Amino acid sequence: MDFLIYSRGAPAAASAEDDPGLNERHWSYMDGFADGLTARGPTLGTDRETWTGSMHVVDLPDAEAAREFVAREPYNRAGRYDAHVIWRFTNLVGRTMWELAGTPDEPRFLVLPQAAEDPPAGPAPVAVADLPPQLRDRLLLYGELRDLDDRPAGVALAVQVPSRAALDTLLADPRTGLADHHALRVHDWELGGRR
Repeated sequence: MDFLIYSRGAPAAASAEDDPGLNERHWSYMDGFADGLTARGPTLGTDRETWTGSMHVVDLPDAEAAREFVAREPYNRAGRYDAHVIWRFTNLVGRTMWELAGTPDEPRFLVLPQAAEDPPAGPAPVAVADLPPQLRDRLLLYGELRDLDDRPAGVALAVQVPSRAALDTLLADPRTGLADHHALRVHDWELGGRR
């Protein structure tokens, strides 16, 4: 069962010095889940340099295993995160983020529901075949979210496009099903993995 985990960086973590040892512990931890990862990577500030958190889509047996994944993650244990949201995730593109070869210098973005204690149900995902081709062909991740009680929670997507303005134009297209939904948050994002 896939879970999408969004971990928001603690405010102090953005200005913390890079810690190569901690980075290695994080990457080694993730190596243990490599066969079950669909997507991973850091969220960034609009400067695309400042670390603001992380997203992981990982196959785990159940919700308790997802909570344990978060609890044992080295950045979490080091206090780099201040909040986590865990959703059940249905992968609607049927591939991992590594299977789409995009243009290396184009930015990537992650679109998720706003995190809240009791968020309203987000928009239902549109079938991949019905998405505008300009979005469909650039998707790194696309799927349905459900909360841990199995209630609909919306849609998540990661996409590589020329600019934030290009993404906003795509999201405003009525064919995405997202045009009138205001409870979405766009994160600057990068592919994760060893550097």
